[in-house]
Amino acid sequence: MNFKNIGNFIKKIKSGSYAIVGSFIISAGWNWYHIKYRPHWRFVVISLATWAVAYLGFRFLKFVFIHLTEKYRRHPFWRNEFGGFLDNLFFVFSLIFLVFFSRFELLSFFYVSAVILILFLRFHYFLSLHPAAKNWLIVNRAVFLLLYFIFLVSGIFQYLARSYYILDPNAKIFNISLFRAWSMTMFWLLGFGVASLIYWQTKNFLRYFLLSFWTIFFTAVLFAWFVNLGVLFGAGLYVSPVILQHAEGGGKIIWNYWYLFVLFAIFLFCWIFIFKKFARAHLLAPKRYWLFYNFSLIGVAVLSLVGISSFRNTPESIVIKSFYDYFKGADENAALSPIILEKLKRFGLDYDLNEFFVNHKEQIYDSSDKKLLPESFAEKRPNIIIVFLESFSSRLTDVYNPRSVALTPNLKKMAEDPQTTIFKKYFNASTPTVTGLLSQLCSFLPPTGHNEITEEKRLKSHHLLCLPKILKEYGGYKYGVYVTAVEKNFANKDTIFASMGVDESYGTDELKKYIQGEPLAWGYSDHQMFPAFKKIINEKADEPFLAMISTVDTHPPFNSAQDAIPYREGKTALFNAIHTTDDAFGKFWDEFKTSPLSENTIFIAIADHAVFPTAYDKKTFPDEYNKMNFYDENLFLMYIPNSVLPKEVDLYSSGLDFAPTILQMLDINVPNSFEGHSIFDDRAKYPNLLGMHEFGLFINQADEKGEIKTDYAVPSGLTCGSEDFSSSASTPLSLCEFMEFYKWKRRMLEEGRFWEK
Repeated sequence: MNFKNIGNFIKKIKSGSYAIVGSFIISAGWNWYHIKYRPHWRFVVISLATWAVAYLGFRFLKFVFIHLTEKYRRHPFWRNEFGGFLDNLFFVFSLIFLVFFSRFELLSFFYVSAVILILFLRFHYFLSLHPAAKNWLIVNRAVFLLLYFIFLVSGIFQYLARSYYILDPNAKIFNISLFRAWSMTMFWLLGFGVASLIYWQTKNFLRYFLLSFWTIFFTAVLFAWFVNLGVLFGAGLYVSPVILQHAEGGGKIIWNYWYLFVLFAIFLFCWIFIFKKFARAHLLAPKRYWLFYNFSLIGVAVLSLVGISSFRNTPESIVIKSFYDYFKGADENAALSPIILEKLKRFGLDYDLNEFFVNHKEQIYDSSDKKLLPESFAEKRPNIIIVFLESFSSRLTDVYNPRSVALTPNLKKMAEDPQTTIFKKYFNASTPTVTGLLSQLCSFLPPTGHNEITEEKRLKSHHLLCLPKILKEYGGYKYGVYVTAVEKNFANKDTIFASMGVDESYGTDELKKYIQGEPLAWGYSDHQMFPAFKKIINEKADEPFLAMISTVDTHPPFNSAQDAIPYREGKTALFNAIHTTDDAFGKFWDEFKTSPLSENTIFIAIADHAVFPTAYDKKTFPDEYNKMNFYDENLFLMYIPNSVLPKEVDLYSSGLDFAPTILQMLDINVPNSFEGHSIFDDRAKYPNLLGMHEFGLFINQADEKGEIKTDYAVPSGLTCGSEDFSSSASTPLSLCEFMEFYKWKRRMLEEGRFWEK
């Protein structure tokens, strides 16, 4: 064997190894992303099978390519030199599949962009070796410019859409922006490939029409995307027929972001530049060069669109479907019957369906001279500290329930303080914590749920007007903070609270600066959290401030705290958890009472929601067992130095009334979209209450005889017939009528018609 043969042999081995390694990368990346890792043997078997399919598939396509070049007597370059280059190009292409190991959207996008650039440069180099390289290079450069421009623009749009769209069901999918960008790029290139193919294959006017239509359509969509970005930035939603109908409401927000039109002008200039390059390339390169690329683009685009399902959930697809359904009449505007609307008024809910913002009000409470704070706060706003007690039904405290002897001595100590008001018949409007706090701080009955927010990562933010933002913009408050025991991005709390107007959110990572030692519960325990909360207030809070903390030890299953304080014999996990939180709270309360803050701070201890019904066992809770649901009377205590409030407020109210009540006390009256009423204003006019969540619909209302009755049902298990809907507004609201309201409320949320911008 001479040196030339040895060199050729080594060259073949090297070339073949590109295909083997490339196939392995494709198999590893694809299966790592799509296949469960356990059992391991199954993952290995599927990966090996995928590797074999990828390798054999490439070898087959390479064989077909070489066979066709021989059959149609193409230049020997394609069979000899370029045939060998295909292994190298396949390897470079396979590097794209490494992105499946990444969980960082921007990094993934930049990485794939870099691989595409390398792929182009390698392909460009190989083509430069062709004897007639000039024409090939002209076409290759033009196609790459088009692909890269569309991919970059699509990537920007898709990333912004994922970041700002609040109800994206696929937001939890890693690299979804990248997959959508590639899908849209392939969609446009498929259209271009077909239009360009017809341009070269026909001689009549159709050759110009389709290519011109593709160009105009792409330019129009480019403009539409900037309009959509305006809606996204302003409302967190996609543009829709309903939004565009209401220039005084949703449509108006488009024009608030004038700089988007400047950016559109820049993008349009780039697009015109690339299009001119393309048009010139069509004139310089002969037909046969373009035909090769047209067929290649169509093939790659079809394979991509079939292999990647992201095209169906791109913003473009969703927006087009919404307009199609609207004009087809298949997606009529959600509406409530006049009877249900009239019944809802008895709950304090009065909507105007003729307006885009269906719940807009000019004021929170009726103007009055009622003073709810002492004169000492006439010139300087009080600080506000809110302790949201996890799952704290009032029946679990000896403040409200004499049977719970010495269970919560520290909360009782706060309740017995002469300056503390005890609120009774205060029910949660939603559950669990994230929607419970949303209902209280934003006075909004959320038609969404824990799974949607926590598991599906939807409702990342909102444009509701909430207590923290009002305090900052209208009350002169300088700082707002929220502290949670777990990761602050759990259930999207960080972005949801940022939407409320909170300056900083603290979770386990941020609390490490203030807490030594490992977390002792689901996250940090209450005994660890309260001292850290105090340090944050002392270090960060510029008066007047709003400081909020969510406790954790009473979260189901009630036995997570390693530093628990047993209640009596310690036989009941729920009682131990309640007693533990109370002990941690008591230390914080005692320190607060002896600090200067006690003279200029409103201190509120309030449940985030009722305890889950599964907390009650038959032995310990014989009266409650199998009779409770997710809604109940909650603990609500408010301390005000030199308080002028009554010792007790015995009035039916709910979490919706929390923010309006606080704002009336502070004499802050602004336009809003609150669904609740101040307890000290007109709440007494509406003794009926509603609770809304995926876990259940709750109705607490007076019947025809004036007796309070409650109804409860899980939305997914509720079946309704015509007999479940009343023909008279004088009858009580039924669960099926409530269900219609629930669906309508969801639709209004999706259209942004509860926003207050």
